[in-house]
Amino acid sequence: MRIFNFDELESTSEYLKNKKDKKEWDLVIAKIQTSGRGRRGNLWVSPPGAGLFSFALKEDPNLSMEEYSKLPLVVGIALLEGLKSVVGLDYKFKWTNDIYLQDRKLSGILVEKVEDFFIIGIGININNLEFLGRSKNGVSLKKVSGDEYEILGVIKKIINSFEKYWNRYLRGEWNEILCEINQKNYLLNREIEINFLEDKIFGIGKRILKNGKLEVETVDGIKEFMVGEIHIKL
Repeated sequence: MRIFNFDELESTSEYLKNKKDKKEWDLVIAKIQTSGRGRRGNLWVSPPGAGLFSFALKEDPNLSMEEYSKLPLVVGIALLEGLKSVVGLDYKFKWTNDIYLQDRKLSGILVEKVEDFFIIGIGININNLEFLGRSKNGVSLKKVSGDEYEILGVIKKIINSFEKYWNRYLRGEWNEILCEINQKNYLLNREIEINFLEDKIFGIGKRILKNGKLEVETVDGIKEFMVGEIHIKL
């Protein structure tokens, strides 16, 4: 693994996407991001003390895009379990790309495909007391535990956890991994609002299915969703 450390970058993901000689498991870390990007292109400036990193995963030509569609879910459970190895708190996975702690956002994930690589970008509130993105509904490891953490050590635990889970996925253990994900499903039995294309759909979150979709109970019956911004009704 090659590690590239920066005091400040516009975006770790953009840096890695544009890197001409990138290799699998290249890891880019920044103390501050000035143009971080989340789902749907939302831009934000990161606070100091957060864990901000991206790494590269080489596309396997033997895997279909349908199989790769589950990659964000594998990243999510790997991130959750990696965080548990740092400090044992009650983390939850919010389909498809967030980790929640005490009903507040702790971490976000963005997976993008560039040529024959997947670029996996992660932001974690670690030592910061200001929070990622435009939402004020954030929390950090330090805010909950009162402790400071060595950020590189946390990031390495996340990468190691992902490598373990990805190897399990490649060995055909998706059903077992999915069971673990559903045990940490933040949306289970919660009222949610889904912005899907031009529609707003209200319902109750249910299971994450084998195909990676979220099952939602609506007034019109059970529906499944793969793409769409999920908003929690509080």
